[in-house]
Amino acid sequence: MTMDRFAKPTHWIGGLSRRQMIGTSIALCAVLFISVNIFAARALDGWRADVTETQVWTLSQGTETLLSDLAEPLHLRLYLSDGLTEAAPQLASYADRVRGMLQSYADQADGQITLEVIDPEPFSDEEDRAVGFGINRIALAGAPEPMFFGLAATNSTDGRATIPVFSPDREAWLEYDLTRLVAELGQPEKPKVALLDGIGLSGNPMMGGAEQQSLAMLRELYDVEILSGDVNSFPEGTEVVAVVHPQGLTEPTLYALDQWVMGGGALMAFVDPHAETQMGPQGMPAPDAASDFAALFEGWGVGFDATQAVADPTYALATNRRVQGRDVNVGNPAWLRLDASALDQDSPALARLSAMVMTTAGSFATGEDGPTLTPLATVSDAAVLASATDASNRFGDPRDLLTSGEAVDAAPVVIARLSGAVSSAFPDGKPESSEWEAEHIASTEVANVLLSGDADMLMDRNWIQQRSIFGAQIPQAFANNGDFFLNAVEQMAGGAALADLRGRAVDWRPLTRIEAMERAAEAEYRATEQALLERIAETEAALRDLAPQDSDGNGLFSAEMVAEAENLRADLLAARAELRQVQYDLRSDVEALQASVTTLNVGLVPFLAAVIALFFALRRPKRTVPTRVAA
Repeated sequence: MTMDRFAKPTHWIGGLSRRQMIGTSIALCAVLFISVNIFAARALDGWRADVTETQVWTLSQGTETLLSDLAEPLHLRLYLSDGLTEAAPQLASYADRVRGMLQSYADQADGQITLEVIDPEPFSDEEDRAVGFGINRIALAGAPEPMFFGLAATNSTDGRATIPVFSPDREAWLEYDLTRLVAELGQPEKPKVALLDGIGLSGNPMMGGAEQQSLAMLRELYDVEILSGDVNSFPEGTEVVAVVHPQGLTEPTLYALDQWVMGGGALMAFVDPHAETQMGPQGMPAPDAASDFAALFEGWGVGFDATQAVADPTYALATNRRVQGRDVNVGNPAWLRLDASALDQDSPALARLSAMVMTTAGSFATGEDGPTLTPLATVSDAAVLASATDASNRFGDPRDLLTSGEAVDAAPVVIARLSGAVSSAFPDGKPESSEWEAEHIASTEVANVLLSGDADMLMDRNWIQQRSIFGAQIPQAFANNGDFFLNAVEQMAGGAALADLRGRAVDWRPLTRIEAMERAAEAEYRATEQALLERIAETEAALRDLAPQDSDGNGLFSAEMVAEAENLRADLLAARAELRQVQYDLRSDVEALQASVTTLNVGLVPFLAAVIALFFALRRPKRTVPTRVAA
């Protein structure tokens, strides 16, 4: 009989075999997993961790403040069909999020919000009430009956507001939409805004024009009164006056605006060297599309040249143009796509915004002895001031504006705030044509004026597109223009309950390194192209000068001229080949960088997980349990 103290083990602790131990471990892990989930669902209901960069899923301080200060009790009815998530499983998590967030609103409102979740069964009273509230039916493939997924809210004074359908495309807007709805019903009286509209925000039914979303959103939160004709006073209770693309304002109206500012009133002026969206007679482009606010600007000490537009290659918006007989995608420097780097992050109206689009915008300036002009949106030092007429031309190569425009000493300011001491634009007092009743004010020490060099930015074209979701037309924002408009009104009116919610829904995360590479290669291409064109022009001019002297009078070129023409043709072909090589190198570099970024995004996390797992596997100690066996 022999005894091997280090024989291969056949049993583990407790007499379990390796296979039994593995099976038991898996079973215990499964039980633990289920137990933790049950515990979390019960004990941690409503808890969440927001790891997004912009904290999209965290209730804002503005929402919490609004809910704690509600003066009006609200009744929220969530119409959610039980079969919706079965017919459309992709909506399950979104439906849970909507229901959970509504419950959070009710929990934080100190009893001022009542939430009711309703399953409107077919042909029931609940279904009729849902339709009566304006909740949309959702027709889904494979579902025998239409479904509902919307919200109806009422207050104690018969006010009502609805979200006809919760669209997944607006998931990032969820808190904003809900808070806007609560604010709309929860405040007894809306603040008043007076509007002088010269561009068509209110629409033109005769021409088929609809009300623009910026104005529609403003109406949800404010009592908007549109002014026209001679303005000799502003409606009682007006907190903000907005002037959009002023043209042909009468002397009484100009004086009323001047005295409003001199009296400390808040004014927003959206002016434009060329309002591209302004329509003339029979829907044709307006013959004169420049704003005219010079009488007040000059009197207040504000510089604004209505004949020049800003052109900037750094913030140029990509557009499709036909250039030299080819359809190409080029950056239009007169159409500005401003990202956060161009916006004043210390301004409540702009701090959370990620993108704004301005087209043929003008710029502002003041003299050394002028009023205080605080820049809110500034383009780059590479910008030029181009002719507004050329900038609005829809044909040709828009990049030519960069060579024809005037260089500037400082980066142009396209949105600004005018504050401090300002003198009246009417130093001689009230004009005879005015019926302004208050005593003339010669100056103010507390001017409160917001200036924008673009009026088109408030039109739908510049910031939203309509999408059809479950049969409903849902506006989808690709820029924060509307958010800026509402934020600015809210800030100037003295409130900011919704300001920190706007802007988070536009998921604009450009690949800045790729864009910088494209701009650099574009600049190289343009420089080469410009040198080529200049060389061709000089050679053609030399040929024209040479022809009368060297020609033999019968319209034929001399041998020397033929040789020079051949040299020019060869030079032209070589230059074009060089241009093609620059374009090819541009696309190659950009595509290589895009491929690298895609590879990192897709493969980096799995790769890191594999490395960590391998690291721990290699570090795990290998131990055996010696057992005593008899031979």
